Amino acid sequence: MRPETGSDAVDAILYAAHRIRTAADAALRDHGLSLSGLKLLKALAGGDRSMREVSQVLHVSPRTVTDLIDGLEARGLVARGPHPSDRRVTLLHLTEAGTRELGAANTRAEQVAATAISALDQHEQQILRALLDRVS
Repeated sequence: MRPETGSDAVDAILYAAHRIRTAADAALRDHGLSLSGLKLLKALAGGDRSMREVSQVLHVSPRTVTDLIDGLEARGLVARGPHPSDRRVTLLHLTEAGTRELGAANTRAEQVAATAISALDQHEQQILRALLDRVS
């Protein structure tokens, strides 16, 4: 359903973003991952992080991170481990399987993104990007 904010332009932006997110999430779910799961794997790609850091990076509650980690850990994509100097902190680590899944999931998400803007030629894509960059 199309949003109704009172601005046709804002509604179009929100609706387009929703369609792209929905398509990306569906493509990832076909392979057992969600868009949130992909974002979490990306957050861990640069190195181990605490649950709190991941929560802040993803802008979600710690409880949501716990739920995501539980599912990813069960699949062997993420591992929990102790912090070397603070035993109150649990670090999250991307496993080898998680690294492989991240690569495959990135490819799927990129395919969805490319399809989403495939009706626009390169010049139109540049114009769209420039216009969206000006939206505050």
